[in-house]
Amino acid sequence: MTFSTAGERDSDRVRRSLANIRDLGGLPLVSGGTTSPGVLIRSDAPYPDDDDPVGVPWPPSTVVDLRDPSESGAVRVTWPAEVRLVHRQVSSGARIDRLADTALTDIYTAMMQTGGDRLTAALNAFDPAGPTLVHCAAGKDRTGVIVAIAELLAGVEEAAIVADYQRTEQNITGVLARLQHRDRVPRGMSLDAPILRTPREAIDLVVDAVTGHRGGPWGWFEANGGDVGHFEGWVTRFAPGAAPG
Repeated sequence: MTFSTAGERDSDRVRRSLANIRDLGGLPLVSGGTTSPGVLIRSDAPYPDDDDPVGVPWPPSTVVDLRDPSESGAVRVTWPAEVRLVHRQVSSGARIDRLADTALTDIYTAMMQTGGDRLTAALNAFDPAGPTLVHCAAGKDRTGVIVAIAELLAGVEEAAIVADYQRTEQNITGVLARLQHRDRVPRGMSLDAPILRTPREAIDLVVDAVTGHRGGPWGWFEANGGDVGHFEGWVTRFAPGAAPG
């Protein structure tokens, strides 16, 4: 008979719990008020053996998976039939398992300069009526970029956008443990790897690219293939009282 220690049980429980999940309700809006809960959720990649998260609507109505299809492999989740699963690969160049030592500013610059249509395709998939879950592998880079753009379109205060992005630093130990346990990253990757950080200058690249468009965030969105009517409807749920467009 094999006995497991309390430490082993706790470690296993951690690996079965999404490490970087949060509901994005309660963010301050430039126009006053806050974003609504139960509309947009961000997370690291879910796995088949995960426990259901607590404190967020689950399962979500729509899941927007931003990864390269080859990343999920044998750990692909089978969602309930009522969940709409949408694959929107926004950048193969942001894969955490291939770019451990690459500066995030370089990765984000490439995403913004060459992948605008991919980014808006992911945003166009947001659920108009139910909770949307957006995730990649760590829930930090591809997810961080998509979420930041959605927040800009909704009129979230820029300081809150940056703070939400950098909040992943608090969760990165658990994120790495989950990735290592499922062989999703190279052996020996440490928390010092640049790909695991959340530097302010990286997310500032995204904010500046979107807000710096001559038409503002909505001008950037439309110029890159965004469905303005659809996303305006989504914003009225996420940021009630805001003036989209």
